[in-house]
Amino acid sequence: MTKKIKKPQTLVQWGHEEVTLLELFKKLDKFVSDPVRNLHDMDGDMYISDYRKLSEAQWRIHVSLEKYKNG
Repeated sequence: MTKKIKKPQTLVQWGHEEVTLLELFKKLDKFVSDPVRNLHDMDGDMYISDYRKLSEAQWRIHVSLEKYKNG
């Protein structure tokens, strides 16, 4: 029987909410993967929607980094 390793549930700031590191990476993947895939496929109708998603991800990442830089 394999013993499961307990993962620490450290909370990090994601915009105005606190999430675990696993949740953070899931949210980053959700925000970034579809827009990047659409841009790669050159699906022009999706550019505005994709731009909004990437902009929101960038804003949340920026807020998180600033919070950690400033302690």
